[in-house]
Amino acid sequence: LFLIFVFNLMNKRFFNVIKGVILSKFGYRIPLRVMHFVTYRCNLSCKYCGIWSYKIKEMNTSEAKRAIKEFADAGTFHWVFTGGEPLLRTDIKELIDYLKDFGIAVTLTTNGTLLKEKIKEVKNVDYLVVSLDGPKEINDEVRGNGVFDKVVEGVREARKEGIEVVLNTTLSRKNIENNFYGIKEMIRIAKSLDARLNFSVIYKDIYNQRDQFHKNRIDTIFPSREELIKALDFIKEQKKRTKNLILFSDPNIEQLKKMNKWKKCYAGILFVDLLPDGRVIPCLFKPHLGINGLEKGFVNAFKSLPIQKNCVCPSTCYNELNCTFSLYPKSVWENFIKYMFLVKK
Repeated sequence: LFLIFVFNLMNKRFFNVIKGVILSKFGYRIPLRVMHFVTYRCNLSCKYCGIWSYKIKEMNTSEAKRAIKEFADAGTFHWVFTGGEPLLRTDIKELIDYLKDFGIAVTLTTNGTLLKEKIKEVKNVDYLVVSLDGPKEINDEVRGNGVFDKVVEGVREARKEGIEVVLNTTLSRKNIENNFYGIKEMIRIAKSLDARLNFSVIYKDIYNQRDQFHKNRIDTIFPSREELIKALDFIKEQKKRTKNLILFSDPNIEQLKKMNKWKKCYAGILFVDLLPDGRVIPCLFKPHLGINGLEKGFVNAFKSLPIQKNCVCPSTCYNELNCTFSLYPKSVWENFIKYMFLVKK
């Protein structure tokens, strides 16, 4: 931590992260990272996701800006736009630019199909996370015909614009089988597109298990526990051979293999989720705990969330944050390197 502090002494964002982690040990809550589900609308209907089928009111531009300002004033250093498909919002460029006015690092996650035509709208993000679930035959079986080619075009356009890209691959049975063929291909594809690579685990939740239609879709690609552990071990080994390509810390991999309970989860302490309608929730698995930020104030809602304990979490993203904020040395270091590569000064 001392080395990180020295290397980033003049970097306000990283200093605030270190300060926030330390203060959290004394009971303070600082929303260092906000993941904003800016819409549930999506132009795809991937087999493992049912969020597109939920109807929910969306905050308008001024309401979203109010949330941004309140969180920025409270110490937020990183904002993640996700969905649904964020590029379906007509005001996404305005919201990105507004965040950058506060000096906040911005990530946008996208399915990539609209990226080529809307590249100018995202040019100010620090980096894009683009979903690609394997080579063409695997990706398009899971995400829809023709999706692979559109995503590749969009990623190439982003790289031409100088935008950093992280490809995110969901570990379905389809890309684990045949001796990890899909994973191997994704490593090759990421290299060919000058992008970095991350992996997510499929999890069953209220969005993809809501009825028999969604259950039937996910069951065909849901890997067994044994398959998943073997895939995670394989990815860990590949990390050693592909320096700085795979952004998936070793402690996070081990956590996802063992699924240990978190004695202390930092959801609602150092990170938080924001739903399209303005509800503030600790994480996507607990929307029933949501507090209306438009009514109560977004930071007040954040600070009113119940403390999460003894959670078993299947989310790559949340586990990565917990590993880092728990100060696991390897996670801190690997995410520091990721930060240096991807986040603009």
